[in-house]
Amino acid sequence: MSGAVVLEASALAKHYPVSTGFLTPKALARALDGVSFTLCAGTTLAVVGESGCGKSTLARQLTMIERPTRGALLLDGADVTHADAALKKRLRQQVQMVFQNPYASLNPRKKIGHALEEPLAINTAATRAERRERARAMLARVGLRPEHDVRYPHMFSGGQRQRVAIARALMLQPRIVVLDEPVSALDVSIQAQVLNLLMDLQDETRVAYVFISHNLAVVELIADEVLVMYLGKVVEQAPKAMLFGTPRHPYTRALLASTPRIDAGARRDRPVLTGELPSPLTPPSGCAFHQRCPHAVARCRAEVPPLEDLGSGQRVACHRVHEIG
Repeated sequence: MSGAVVLEASALAKHYPVSTGFLTPKALARALDGVSFTLCAGTTLAVVGESGCGKSTLARQLTMIERPTRGALLLDGADVTHADAALKKRLRQQVQMVFQNPYASLNPRKKIGHALEEPLAINTAATRAERRERARAMLARVGLRPEHDVRYPHMFSGGQRQRVAIARALMLQPRIVVLDEPVSALDVSIQAQVLNLLMDLQDETRVAYVFISHNLAVVELIADEVLVMYLGKVVEQAPKAMLFGTPRHPYTRALLASTPRIDAGARRDRPVLTGELPSPLTPPSGCAFHQRCPHAVARCRAEVPPLEDLGSGQRVACHRVHEIG
């Protein structure tokens, strides 16, 4: 059962000015363009889409690394986008991040015990002994031996390093953890172990996850709700079972069909997604997906489809959603 709302994004947008030439004015790359959702305690929201759709840009807004161009981001009811420095520092402790590459996210010159203690040293009044005790307890919690806190990152495997990264993210007992492709750099045999660890920790702590991934098999395992993005916009949002069982947007269907299948007949029958993701500098008119959509009509090329609520938590941005079934 989901808990209270811990994060709410409303029409969140991030535009980057890009110079296109010496004498030409700067253009705007609309990396994120009007994304809205809510996140409840103890639940996982997965964000999926092709590379360049805005997933990582969204992660940078949620973790307050960047300031959004417009829109509102509410964390426990406080508006992050207009928070002063003191409030933002306090709110940042509530949102932590786990990065994709466990080999690059840990300082190779520091022992992992120091990496875990550092957030406590910066943000709490805990003594050195207390910090070490909490760091060793967290290592045990993520399935590592507490006495390994004196080791350096190169002495661990990729899966173990990602466990250390997860432990570091949880040291300040955050309400939200943003996971940016957390298992894509790991061997398949290790991925399941890390995913099971994340789910066990969520059951224990009621932490909420924003899980960014392109691997739909992983998303189907861990997510409660799925947000499908295309060129900076949400094209479909639904509970996991509904999105995987009855996807309504053509782009969502194409993504699901791209998942490898064993059955030869299913491989032949699946729709093929052709063409490239358009540039955010020169997005197409109307529906951003119309150039690649087999169901596109003249209206799709002229009008931007609204994100329509179809009931039961499913929202779809498609003019022909009721026609194509």
